[in-house]
Amino acid sequence: MTKHRKPITKYDIRQRLISRSLWTILIVEVIFVSALLMYFYVILPRPRQVPVGSVTKTQAKKEIKTGKVISEESARVFSANEVQKIILQTNKRFDNPVNTEVTKQTFVFTTSDGSKDNVPVYARVYLPSGNNKKPIFSFAPGTSGMADSCSASLEDPAKKDWGNYDSLLMAYASQGFAVVVIDYEGMRDSSRLHHFMVGELQGKALLDSVRAVSTLAVTKDQLDSDSVFSAGYSEGGQAAYWADQIKNDYAPDINLKGAIGFGPVTSVEETIDDATRGANINWFGPLLLASYGDWYKTSYPIDKILLSRWAKSYQKDAQSGCIDGFNKTWPNNIGTNRSDQIFTSEFIKAAKDLNIAINPIYAAFSADMAKNIVGSTNTARPKLINQGTHDDVILLSQSQHGFERMCVQSNIVTFKKYDTSPFAIDNANPTGSVDHYHTMNASFKDTLAWMQTILSQKAVPNSCK
Repeated sequence: MTKHRKPITKYDIRQRLISRSLWTILIVEVIFVSALLMYFYVILPRPRQVPVGSVTKTQAKKEIKTGKVISEESARVFSANEVQKIILQTNKRFDNPVNTEVTKQTFVFTTSDGSKDNVPVYARVYLPSGNNKKPIFSFAPGTSGMADSCSASLEDPAKKDWGNYDSLLMAYASQGFAVVVIDYEGMRDSSRLHHFMVGELQGKALLDSVRAVSTLAVTKDQLDSDSVFSAGYSEGGQAAYWADQIKNDYAPDINLKGAIGFGPVTSVEETIDDATRGANINWFGPLLLASYGDWYKTSYPIDKILLSRWAKSYQKDAQSGCIDGFNKTWPNNIGTNRSDQIFTSEFIKAAKDLNIAINPIYAAFSADMAKNIVGSTNTARPKLINQGTHDDVILLSQSQHGFERMCVQSNIVTFKKYDTSPFAIDNANPTGSVDHYHTMNASFKDTLAWMQTILSQKAVPNSCK
C-alpha cells in the first residue's frame, strides 16, 4: 500500500526555518565563546602566580629602601686563639671547640623611622672563616644608656664594661654563625635622641642590619641568607621579638627562622610595675619617660609619676650617663626597695595594684607603653625565651606572662628557665646563680642546639600547652 506524505504547510516551513536559525545562532555562540576562552587562557600572557605570603625578586627589590651600607671601618682578623681568650672573659668554663678565625668589622647602615628611610645605625659583624655559607645571628644588646657615648659599638670592657658583647658574641661566631650586632636608632647620632624601648624602631633596625651585612665586602658569598635568627638581651629581647612581629610586612625578603630573647623585656608596663615591687630597675622609668615623651609627642603628668627632684631633671639625667653609672644617679633596689625615692606614692600604688592602665591620670602613658607589648600576635616562626630564675631586673614572672601571651596566640615557644649553671660562674658569681646578665652564658649551648634543630628542619620543643 502506498503511503501518502502529509502536505507541507506554511506553518511547517516557518518552524523549520526557525529551528535552523536557532541551531545556527547556537553554533555561532559556541564558536565565539571558544574563541574567547582560547584568547584569555592560551594566547593572552598571564602574570606568574605568586604563593600567598611570598614576594618576587622584582617586587622585593622595588620595596627595599633601607639596609644600605653608608660607611665601613677597617676590618680586623682575630686568630682562633685570640677568639677563645675573648670568649673566656665572660664565660670562664666555655668548652666548645674554637678552630676558626673571626673577622670583625664596624659599619653604618640605614633604617627607617616611619618617615625617613636613611636613619643611620652603627653595627658590627663577626664573621668566622671558611668557605661555607654561614647562618646569620642578628643580635640587639641590652640597655647601655641613651647618650651617644653609651653606644654598644663604643664599649671597651677593660675600661667600661656594659655587657662585654665582644666576648658573648664571639662565642656564636666561633661556632659558625655570622653575627651582626646593632647599636640603636639615635645612638652616635647627634641629630636625634635614642628612642629607648620603641619596639618597632628596634625591630626594623635588626632586620635592616641583616640586609646591610650581606653587602659588605668581607661577607661576600659567605652568608646563608635563607637562615636568619633575631636575638637580643633584655631591651634587645624586645627588639628581637619585634623583628619577628613586623617581618612579614616590613621585610618579606628576609627568611627569618626564629626569634630569641635572653631575659627579655616583653611588657614595658610590667617592667615599670616590677620596679615598684623591688626589681633593680628604678632607672627604667626616667629613661622611658624621656624616650616616649619625645617619640610619641605625648604630654605625661611627670609630677604625678616622678618625685619633684627627678621630675625637673629626668630628661637631662636620662642622657647623662651609661648603665655602669645608673645606680650612682638613681637609687637602686639592691637589698632594700628604694623605688619610693624616685616615684610618687600615687604612682607606686597604681603600679603595685596593676592599675596604671585604668587610672585616668596615667592613661596616655599606659597607652604608649601598650604599643610596645610582645606576644600579642601570631607568626609562623618559633620563639625561644631564656630566663634566669635569679633575675632581679626582668623578673621570671614577666617572662612567664610573655610566654603565656605567645601561647594564647598559638605561637611555637620554647621556654627555658635556668637556676644555676657552671657557665654562669665568675668571680662575682661563685655559685653560678643565673641572674639577668648570666642568662646569656648559661643558655649558650641550649640556644645553639635550638637553632641547629631549626636549621636541620626539625621541630623544636613547644612549651605551650
